[in-house]
Amino acid sequence: MRGRKRSNTVQLVMEKLSKKDILALAASSGDASNCDLAGVDLNGMELIGFTFDGSNLKGANLSSSNLSGSSFENCDLSGCNLGSSNFTGVSFRKAILEKTDLTFSTFVAADFSEAVLNGADFTNAKLSASSFERANLAGVNFQMADAGMVRCSGAVMPEMHAYGASMIGADLSGCDLRGAALHGTDLSNANLASADLREADILDATLIAADLTNADLRRARFKRTDLTRANMKDMKYDEELTDLISRYARARTPR
Repeated sequence: MRGRKRSNTVQLVMEKLSKKDILALAASSGDASNCDLAGVDLNGMELIGFTFDGSNLKGANLSSSNLSGSSFENCDLSGCNLGSSNFTGVSFRKAILEKTDLTFSTFVAADFSEAVLNGADFTNAKLSASSFERANLAGVNFQMADAGMVRCSGAVMPEMHAYGASMIGADLSGCDLRGAALHGTDLSNANLASADLREADILDATLIAADLTNADLRRARFKRTDLTRANMKDMKYDEELTDLISRYARARTPR
Protein backbone atom coordinates (compact mmCIF):
# COMPACT_ATOMS: atom_id res chain seq x y z
CA MET A 1 0.00 0.00 0.00
CA ARG A 2 3.00 2.30 -0.30
CA GLY A 3 3.86 4.60 -3.18
CA ARG A 4 5.77 3.06 -6.11
CA LYS A 5 7.76 4.48 -9.04
CA ARG A 6 6.94 4.23 -12.71
CA SER A 7 9.55 2.45 -14.82
CA ASN A 8 12.30 4.69 -16.20
CA THR A 9 10.98 7.71 -14.25
CA VAL A 10 11.38 9.18 -10.80
CA GLN A 11 7.74 10.31 -10.60
CA LEU A 12 5.94 9.00 -7.53
CA VAL A 13 2.61 7.29 -8.12
CA MET A 14 0.31 7.37 -5.10
CA GLU A 15 -1.72 4.28 -4.35
CA LYS A 16 -5.43 5.03 -3.87
CA LEU A 17 -6.64 3.87 -0.46
CA SER A 18 -10.18 3.44 0.82
CA LYS A 19 -11.59 3.51 4.36
CA LYS A 20 -11.42 -0.30 4.30
CA ASP A 21 -7.68 -0.11 3.54
CA ILE A 22 -7.17 2.29 6.45
CA LEU A 23 -8.99 -0.08 8.79
CA ALA A 24 -6.63 -2.85 7.67
CA LEU A 25 -3.62 -0.62 8.31
CA ALA A 26 -4.97 0.23 11.76
CA ALA A 27 -4.59 -3.44 12.65
CA SER A 28 -1.10 -3.68 11.17
CA SER A 29 1.55 -1.05 10.39
CA GLY A 30 -0.40 2.18 10.87
CA ASP A 31 1.58 3.61 7.95
CA ALA A 32 -0.42 5.35 5.19
CA SER A 33 2.36 7.60 3.95
CA ASN A 34 2.66 8.68 0.30
CA CYS A 35 -0.85 7.46 -0.50
CA ASP A 36 -3.88 8.96 -2.24
CA LEU A 37 -6.63 9.50 0.31
CA ALA A 38 -8.35 12.42 -1.41
CA GLY A 39 -11.98 12.67 -0.35
CA VAL A 40 -11.83 9.63 1.95
CA ASP A 41 -14.36 9.55 4.83
CA LEU A 42 -12.59 8.70 8.11
CA ASN A 43 -15.23 10.26 10.38
CA GLY A 44 -15.26 8.95 13.94
CA MET A 45 -12.20 6.72 13.64
CA GLU A 46 -9.47 5.83 16.19
CA LEU A 47 -6.19 6.30 14.33
CA ILE A 48 -3.77 7.06 17.17
CA GLY A 49 -0.14 7.34 16.08
CA PHE A 50 -0.85 6.90 12.36
CA THR A 51 1.65 8.09 9.75
CA PHE A 52 0.22 9.97 6.75
CA ASP A 53 3.43 11.75 5.71
CA GLY A 54 3.44 12.91 2.09
CA SER A 55 -0.11 11.72 1.41
CA ASN A 56 -2.90 13.48 -0.47
CA LEU A 57 -5.91 13.97 1.83
CA LYS A 58 -7.45 16.84 -0.08
CA GLY A 59 -11.15 17.17 0.78
CA ALA A 60 -11.06 14.24 3.22
CA ASN A 61 -13.32 13.98 6.28
CA LEU A 62 -11.43 13.32 9.53
CA SER A 63 -14.00 14.89 11.84
CA SER A 64 -14.88 13.50 15.28
CA SER A 65 -11.81 11.26 15.18
CA ASN A 66 -8.89 10.53 17.50
CA LEU A 67 -5.59 11.06 15.65
CA SER A 68 -3.42 12.01 18.61
CA GLY A 69 0.29 11.38 18.11
CA SER A 70 -0.11 11.01 14.34
CA SER A 71 2.00 12.63 11.62
CA PHE A 72 0.80 14.58 8.57
CA GLU A 73 4.11 16.07 7.47
CA ASN A 74 4.16 17.34 3.87
CA CYS A 75 0.50 16.31 3.40
CA ASP A 76 -2.12 18.10 1.33
CA LEU A 77 -5.08 18.60 3.68
CA SER A 78 -6.63 21.53 1.86
CA GLY A 79 -10.40 21.74 2.13
CA CYS A 80 -10.55 18.92 4.70
CA ASN A 81 -12.96 18.61 7.60
CA LEU A 82 -10.84 18.13 10.73
CA GLY A 83 -13.49 19.48 13.10
CA SER A 84 -14.21 18.16 16.62
CA SER A 85 -11.22 15.80 16.58
CA ASN A 86 -8.21 15.08 18.80
CA PHE A 87 -4.86 16.03 17.22
CA THR A 88 -2.82 16.30 20.43
CA GLY A 89 0.91 16.18 19.68
CA VAL A 90 0.38 15.77 15.93
CA SER A 91 2.94 17.01 13.39
CA PHE A 92 1.68 19.03 10.40
CA ARG A 93 5.13 20.31 9.43
CA LYS A 94 5.15 21.74 5.88
CA ALA A 95 1.59 20.49 5.32
CA ILE A 96 -1.00 22.34 3.21
CA LEU A 97 -4.18 23.15 5.15
CA GLU A 98 -5.71 25.89 3.03
CA LYS A 99 -9.37 26.58 3.87
CA THR A 100 -9.43 23.56 6.18
CA ASP A 101 -12.10 23.21 8.89
CA LEU A 102 -10.30 22.73 12.24
CA THR A 103 -13.08 24.06 14.46
CA PHE A 104 -13.64 22.72 18.00
CA SER A 105 -10.62 20.38 17.69
CA THR A 106 -7.71 19.86 20.09
CA PHE A 107 -4.21 20.63 18.79
CA VAL A 108 -2.34 20.87 22.10
CA ALA A 109 1.44 20.74 21.48
CA ALA A 110 0.88 20.22 17.73
CA ASP A 111 3.54 21.29 15.21
CA PHE A 112 2.43 23.44 12.24
CA SER A 113 5.93 24.77 11.47
CA GLU A 114 6.27 26.02 7.87
CA ALA A 115 2.72 24.84 7.08
CA VAL A 116 0.44 26.68 4.64
CA LEU A 117 -2.81 27.53 6.45
CA ASN A 118 -4.30 30.34 4.36
CA GLY A 119 -7.96 30.77 5.28
CA ALA A 120 -8.01 27.85 7.74
CA ASP A 121 -10.66 27.97 10.49
CA PHE A 122 -9.58 27.27 14.10
CA THR A 123 -12.71 28.70 15.74
CA ASN A 124 -13.02 27.42 19.34
CA ALA A 125 -10.00 25.12 18.87
CA LYS A 126 -7.53 24.29 21.65
CA LEU A 127 -4.03 25.18 20.48
CA SER A 128 -2.01 25.73 23.62
CA ALA A 129 1.75 25.19 23.29
CA SER A 130 1.51 24.55 19.53
CA SER A 131 4.11 25.76 17.04
CA PHE A 132 3.35 27.84 13.94
CA GLU A 133 6.89 29.06 13.38
CA ARG A 134 7.50 30.36 9.84
CA ALA A 135 4.00 29.23 8.82
CA ASN A 136 1.70 31.03 6.37
CA LEU A 137 -1.44 31.98 8.29
CA ALA A 138 -2.91 34.67 6.05
CA GLY A 139 -6.60 35.13 6.82
CA VAL A 140 -6.66 32.36 9.44
CA ASN A 141 -9.58 32.40 11.89
CA PHE A 142 -8.59 31.92 15.56
CA GLN A 143 -11.89 33.28 16.92
CA MET A 144 -12.45 32.22 20.55
CA ALA A 145 -9.51 29.79 20.32
CA ASP A 146 -7.44 28.80 23.35
CA ALA A 147 -3.99 29.58 21.96
CA GLY A 148 -1.94 30.23 25.07
CA MET A 149 1.85 29.88 24.70
CA VAL A 150 1.69 29.24 20.95
CA ARG A 151 4.97 29.83 19.10
CA CYS A 152 4.54 31.81 15.88
CA SER A 153 7.95 33.45 15.51
CA GLY A 154 8.49 34.56 11.92
CA ALA A 155 4.99 33.56 10.78
CA VAL A 156 3.10 35.44 8.07
CA MET A 157 -0.31 36.32 9.53
CA PRO A 158 -1.86 39.28 7.67
CA GLU A 159 -5.64 39.68 8.09
CA MET A 160 -5.60 37.03 10.83
CA HIS A 161 -8.81 36.98 12.92
CA ALA A 162 -8.57 36.32 16.66
CA TYR A 163 -11.74 37.88 18.10
CA GLY A 164 -11.98 36.97 21.78
CA ALA A 165 -9.11 34.46 21.57
CA SER A 166 -6.80 33.71 24.48
CA MET A 167 -3.19 34.10 23.32
CA ILE A 168 -1.58 34.57 26.73
CA GLY A 169 2.19 34.18 26.58
CA ALA A 170 2.18 33.69 22.80
CA ASP A 171 5.42 34.25 20.88
CA LEU A 172 4.47 36.48 17.93
CA SER A 173 7.86 38.12 17.60
CA GLY A 174 8.72 39.27 14.10
CA CYS A 175 5.29 38.23 12.77
CA ASP A 176 3.52 39.95 9.88
CA LEU A 177 0.21 40.89 11.55
CA ARG A 178 -0.84 43.69 9.21
CA GLY A 179 -4.58 44.22 9.35
CA ALA A 180 -5.02 41.53 12.00
CA ALA A 181 -8.32 41.51 13.88
CA LEU A 182 -7.36 41.30 17.56
CA HIS A 183 -10.60 42.73 18.95
CA GLY A 184 -10.96 41.52 22.54
CA THR A 185 -7.92 39.24 22.26
CA ASP A 186 -5.99 38.46 25.46
CA LEU A 187 -2.29 38.93 24.64
CA SER A 188 -1.06 39.26 28.21
CA ASN A 189 2.67 38.45 28.52
CA ALA A 190 2.83 37.90 24.74
CA ASN A 191 6.05 38.55 22.83
CA LEU A 192 5.26 40.97 19.98
CA ALA A 193 8.77 42.34 19.61
CA SER A 194 9.43 43.61 16.06
CA ALA A 195 5.94 42.48 14.97
CA ASP A 196 4.27 44.36 12.12
CA LEU A 197 0.85 45.40 13.45
CA ARG A 198 0.10 48.19 11.01
CA GLU A 199 -3.64 48.75 10.50
CA ALA A 200 -4.45 46.04 13.05
CA ASP A 201 -7.69 46.19 15.07
CA ILE A 202 -6.57 46.10 18.73
CA LEU A 203 -9.81 47.38 20.26
CA ASP A 204 -10.68 46.06 23.74
CA ALA A 205 -7.55 43.88 23.67
CA THR A 206 -5.48 42.99 26.73
CA LEU A 207 -1.71 43.50 26.39
CA ILE A 208 -0.74 43.42 30.07
CA ALA A 209 3.04 42.94 30.40
CA ALA A 210 3.33 42.27 26.64
CA ASP A 211 6.65 42.93 24.88
CA LEU A 212 6.08 45.48 22.08
CA THR A 213 9.73 46.42 21.66
CA ASN A 214 10.28 47.80 18.15
CA ALA A 215 6.76 46.75 17.09
CA ASP A 216 5.10 48.77 14.33
CA LEU A 217 1.59 49.90 15.31
CA ARG A 218 1.11 52.72 12.84
CA ARG A 219 -2.52 53.16 11.74
CA ALA A 220 -3.57 50.48 14.25
CA ARG A 221 -6.93 50.98 16.00
CA PHE A 222 -6.55 51.44 19.77
CA LYS A 223 -9.49 51.93 22.09
CA ARG A 224 -10.03 50.49 25.56
CA THR A 225 -6.76 48.57 25.07
CA ASP A 226 -4.95 47.60 28.28
CA LEU A 227 -1.20 48.25 27.99
CA THR A 228 -0.43 47.99 31.71
CA ARG A 229 3.28 47.15 32.25
CA ALA A 230 3.77 46.60 28.50
CA ASN A 231 7.31 47.15 27.19
CA MET A 232 6.91 49.80 24.47
CA LYS A 233 10.56 50.65 23.89
CA ASP A 234 11.24 51.92 20.34
CA MET A 235 7.63 51.13 19.36
CA LYS A 236 6.37 52.89 16.22
CA TYR A 237 2.95 54.55 16.50
CA ASP A 238 0.91 57.47 15.19
CA GLU A 239 0.88 60.90 16.80
CA GLU A 240 -2.71 60.59 18.03
CA LEU A 241 -1.61 57.73 20.30
CA THR A 242 1.11 59.78 21.98
CA ASP A 243 -0.95 60.67 25.05
CA LEU A 244 -2.16 57.09 25.54
CA ILE A 245 1.33 55.61 25.17
CA SER A 246 2.88 58.26 27.41
CA ARG A 247 0.33 57.61 30.14
CA TYR A 248 1.11 53.89 30.24
CA ALA A 249 4.85 54.58 29.97
CA ARG A 250 4.73 56.88 33.00
CA ALA A 251 2.79 54.32 35.00
CA ARG A 252 5.43 51.70 34.17
CA THR A 253 8.36 53.89 35.25
CA PRO A 254 9.49 53.09 38.85
CA ARG A 255 9.06 55.98 41.26
